[in-house]
Amino acid sequence: MGIAELIRTVAELLLSGEGTWFLALAAVSLIAAPVVQRWISGRKRLYYRVQSDSKIGLDVPLHDADDGDGHADEELIAVAKVVGRLSFVVIRIRNTGGDVELRDLGEPVEFTFRGRVIWNARVSDPSVPKHREELVDALEFFSDDEPAAHVSVPLPKVRNELLTRWRELLRTTPPADNRPPPPPPPVWHGIRLKRTLSLAAKEKFKIVVVLREPDSNTSTDRTKGVDGPTGQRRIRDERTVRRARWPLVTAGVGVLLAGALVAANVLPDAAKAADPAVECVRGEVDVVGSSAFAPVMTTVAGRYSRACDGATVRVTATGSITGVRQLAGLAPARRATMAAMSDGEVGEATGDLVAQPVAVVVYTLVANDSVGIDGLTVAQVRDIYAGRYRDWARLRQGPSLPIRIVGRGQESGSRRTFEQTVLATTSEGGLTSDSCETADRVPDAPVIRCERGTEAQQIDEIASTPGAIGYVDLPSARPGLTTLSLDGERPSVSGISSGYPFWAVEYLYTKGIPPTGSLLATFVDHLRGPASGAALTDAGYTPCTGRDGQLHLLCQS
Repeated sequence: MGIAELIRTVAELLLSGEGTWFLALAAVSLIAAPVVQRWISGRKRLYYRVQSDSKIGLDVPLHDADDGDGHADEELIAVAKVVGRLSFVVIRIRNTGGDVELRDLGEPVEFTFRGRVIWNARVSDPSVPKHREELVDALEFFSDDEPAAHVSVPLPKVRNELLTRWRELLRTTPPADNRPPPPPPPVWHGIRLKRTLSLAAKEKFKIVVVLREPDSNTSTDRTKGVDGPTGQRRIRDERTVRRARWPLVTAGVGVLLAGALVAANVLPDAAKAADPAVECVRGEVDVVGSSAFAPVMTTVAGRYSRACDGATVRVTATGSITGVRQLAGLAPARRATMAAMSDGEVGEATGDLVAQPVAVVVYTLVANDSVGIDGLTVAQVRDIYAGRYRDWARLRQGPSLPIRIVGRGQESGSRRTFEQTVLATTSEGGLTSDSCETADRVPDAPVIRCERGTEAQQIDEIASTPGAIGYVDLPSARPGLTTLSLDGERPSVSGISSGYPFWAVEYLYTKGIPPTGSLLATFVDHLRGPASGAALTDAGYTPCTGRDGQLHLLCQS
């Protein structure tokens, strides 16, 4: 049943006499519910988000004088060693309600940086520019080493110590008169906002903090992470806030009832009107194959079927390789009744199959948010799948967490693309787990690896399994998953020219050229048209055929 039929049915059931007033009242109440909920929940609440936590560094080759490879100035070496241990953090703070003074929240707004020492800080991008000085004055810095409870100092005091820090760290020789060195400058590990700070409604700003690894950390691995207020009711990390879904439901029901009120006068008698821009042919076609591409293909096929009376295009997710094999085995007499979606070209395609390029599909490695990383090198990915890395603690600082691989079966085109473009091997590994938690199928296996039948099932498993890693097409990534860069390149079409490797062209295979005038031939032409191109773009894909009818460079053989 389409939306038009559903609204008309509700109208017929409820539009009678006083029922109209009841519907009007119910519709207004339900539509207003999320507005009221947002107003209530938005009062006196502060959200924060760590937008960046990155190394500053000075990654240039420096050599000592006696290593035979050249000589760098001692002062430059000293500067490189200092800067190489520096990092910066950007924290956005946002007032989600009305005017508020921080003391009214009843909880401190403070952040620490896993032992890193604060060198400098500044306020950036205030939404109320005239409040910049007030925000700067509200910054307080404290040390974990103070015996008193968080003795704090203002920003000017922190900045006054910068010159002393540089002098001490860049000193290469002792003082000429052999005097004892001056005492080390104080250190600050945390930053907080004064409780007297007032923020205007919806005001937001950023705090940029420059940090240095503590001298006690002799490891070459960089500390990463920010500890902010946790377990608080009024000060929340945006990443942990779960949106309430009931306002959306009530608003949706309200809109449905409002539609029922006007259904009899607004909706046309025909539940389905043909689009004159769509060439329609009667018949039935089945599109099988890629589970990753099936959702957007279902959208395109559904719109075509609704626009064309007597045309039915069904989409079934079977996996790319299974779908192509099914098409290859189709009897010649039925060749106009089926097509197969494939993530990339497949070796299973027989000589009589024709590949029609549809879209550029960018894939991404994704990890459960518990993993705590946002990028890997291709070499690290290969080592993970080979079992040389079995715990995330070897790839980042933090607690031990087993690496759990969630893959796809051999019928998957996404898996084949991953094996070819990232792993450079014929198999991502054997099946060792059913639960995805432990190697319950092969207890002594070097990796924990499970499989799920469709991309949707794979996404759900990765999002719900701590330590999980897998791969999906980029438009399918959702909250609960962290998309990972590869060799420093973020997944995107623009990144392909810079070396991002994990991508493929989505093809629609047909058994020979579809007969002229058939529904299959018309639907293939429809896929190349602007309406389908817009649907692909809205879903996050790059159409192979542009509005000018030219084939995208990445889709050319």
